[in-house]
Amino acid sequence: MNTSQLPFLVEGILIFIAMIFGMLIGKAGKPYGKVKLSIHLFFFVWFSTGFGFILHGLLKIASPRLIWIPVAIMVVAIVTQFVTGISMMVLKRAENTLPMAHKISAILLLVADLGAFIIAG
Repeated sequence: MNTSQLPFLVEGILIFIAMIFGMLIGKAGKPYGKVKLSIHLFFFVWFSTGFGFILHGLLKIASPRLIWIPVAIMVVAIVTQFVTGISMMVLKRAENTLPMAHKISAILLLVADLGAFIIAG
């Protein structure tokens, strides 16, 4: 593993931890427990900030063009996570499509991060 892979490794670990708490929240159902939701949101903010640092680093160095594909997928997935997460918290009764979109975008985020990790190596 080289140093350019380290940010993607840390990002993947944070995403995975957030997914675990997301699954716990999903099993609990609405109303969401405040502690689990707070931890889930904390990891979302943490990996979103980490992604900002990754993006900033990629813009400063001469990175391979191929790495921008999974990074772009990660941007779309993070925005989807934010929009569907907020929508599920605000709505009294979430449809099945919002939680499904939230889960699929989380999996896509993790897969894109793994792809970026491989490309960076």
